[in-house]
Amino acid sequence: MKTKDRRNRVLQELTQKRRVTIEGLAAETGASTMTIRRDLRRLADDDIVTLVQGGAVYNEGSAYIPSLAAREKQMRKEKSAIAEYCASRIPEGSAVYLDNGSTTVEIADALLKKQNIAVLSHSLPVLNILAHAKNIQLISISGIYEPSAKGFFGDLAQREISEFRIDIAFLGVTAVDAEDGVMSAVFYEQALKKALIERARKTILALDHTKIGGSSFLHVCDLKDVDGIVTDKLADAEFLKKAARLGIEVVQV
Repeated sequence: MKTKDRRNRVLQELTQKRRVTIEGLAAETGASTMTIRRDLRRLADDDIVTLVQGGAVYNEGSAYIPSLAAREKQMRKEKSAIAEYCASRIPEGSAVYLDNGSTTVEIADALLKKQNIAVLSHSLPVLNILAHAKNIQLISISGIYEPSAKGFFGDLAQREISEFRIDIAFLGVTAVDAEDGVMSAVFYEQALKKALIERARKTILALDHTKIGGSSFLHVCDLKDVDGIVTDKLADAEFLKKAARLGIEVVQV
């Protein structure tokens, strides 16, 4: 099994079983126990798992704060498809806001093909991707830098956002549920997302299916407060039906 395929298999086993053993993964992938130990150590360095005797446990829970580096390794194919669709739906002349998050980073990459739009963001990876885009007006939102989120937050960022009228805001979220609404894991993200929802004419949740039905620490807004959801084909059908009944535009790609 190729290295990339093996690591994807290890991550898949973790997300499904939540707890894995080194011996079990070695048998599943045909790799040596030493190789599996290295794979799990890489995931632990990215804050995806916690190493335990003989294996690893998938990090989760409503107060768990995954790093952006960890999120970037998950559901890459799905996030890429979501991003391509979101970019294709942005009209010329739009003012677009990209929240911080692994999916919005993918949207930034897809926007490199666009022209005559303005993009605002507090996400350092988004700003880096679009820094050399000749046909896009790029506006940086400043604030206090948070290394784990790779973005700028705080009162300054929220005040700057209030100065703009945004056509479309693409939000990254920790979790979303029909009853509990849109959720975040940390206070500095919660406050900024609330400011974005207030200033945007249209708010879109761009998220893969693993975020649906989950739970997190802080409430951002009710589900009815967003205008659209773009997700993948594995998203929970019952949740999407409830969202559609609220008048939310639902797209699966």
